[in-house]
This record gives sequence, structure tokens and C-alpha cells, in this order.
Amino acid sequence: MRVLARDPAAAAKRLGSGAEVVKGDLTQPDTLPAALRNVRHIIFTAGVRSGRFVGERTVRATEYEGMLHTLEAARSEGFRGRFVYMTTIGVTQSSLLVTCLNLWKGNTVRWRRRAENALRECGLDYSVVRAAILLNRPPGTRPVRVSQEESRLTFREFIARADVAAGLVAAMDHPSGSRTTFEIRWDRQAETLPWCALLDHLKPDSTRGPRAV
Repeated sequence: MRVLARDPAAAAKRLGSGAEVVKGDLTQPDTLPAALRNVRHIIFTAGVRSGRFVGERTVRATEYEGMLHTLEAARSEGFRGRFVYMTTIGVTQSSLLVTCLNLWKGNTVRWRRRAENALRECGLDYSVVRAAILLNRPPGTRPVRVSQEESRLTFREFIARADVAAGLVAAMDHPSGSRTTFEIRWDRQAETLPWCALLDHLKPDSTRGPRAV
């Protein structure tokens, strides 16, 4: 596993010896090609930190332009794998929570929607994974629901970060994950299923009709 980090020493301390940490910055395109050389798949989870006000310039540079820089670097290195992008539920549906997020974090949801569209249009294989509100909880404590709805982001939908991480990894290789957009959240009633079964029913974006932009 290779990890891009602005501070490799700090990242290596947290991740341990199982990760190859490469110095780079999404806002500095020339630092990216080396990090993407000979990689099999890419998981893109970058975003500005939550919990404090962030201006739109920083959000755009990280969450949208950072995506564009990464896609360009991937193409320059001949990347042929799957690009898995973690974003948020609600990018196409207005809600009070989305409005608050956009005010607090420089229109983050709007820029994430544009990042999604850039990924779909770039020509690479991809999975767009829209997650509910993230919690620091152990994985597997509740069943996970995978759907291809266009849902509103509300304070009623949650999922553990560890469950999202497992879903991102599963999406890299699952045949039904190719060129798809789907949502993941905890389910209140469903039985616990393995990720391979959760992803089996996915349909490619091209077969699901027009998508809001």
C-alpha cells in the first residue's frame, strides 16, 4: 500500500511499517506522478479537515483541483486500474445539513459534485462511493446498506469510518463496481452481508439514466 502525505514522517508513525509513504501534495501537481507510478488502483479520500471553518479557495484547491491534478498524473503514468473516490451522500440533493456544510466548509459539497463529474468524464474506470456521516466506531458493529439512490444528507444516517474503508477496498476489484456511483450507510434492519454480496447488484452509471449535475 502506498500513501501520499504532505508530512511523510507523521504519516509513517501513524500507519506503521505496512504502508509505503510518499511525500506529495494534491495542490502541487509535479509531486504526484511519482506517487502514482506502477500503482494498481487509486483510492482518493482527500478533503479539508472538519470541525473548523475553511474558505472556499482551500476547499476548491484540495477537493476539486486536487482531483483534477490526480487524474492528470494518473493518465501521465499510464494508469489502467480503478479510481475509487470517497465523497458524501447529498451531493445532488439539497438539505439543511448540506447547506450548513457548504457555509462552514467553503461549498465543499458543490466542489465534490464537480469532482465526481470530472472523474466520470476522464475516461478511467471508477467507483464513486458516497458515504453517510462518518463516526469513529469499530467495523462490523451494524449492517451496511449499499444503494444507488440520490439521497439527502441528514443527521439520521451514519456509518463507521472503518466500514467505509472496507467498502472502498472492496470496490477496487469487484466486477460490479466498475463505472458506478453508490451510497453506503448503516442499515437499521438488514442482515449483515459480505461486501461482495452488497456490491453484486450495482449497475453502471451509463445504464441508469440522466444524472443531476
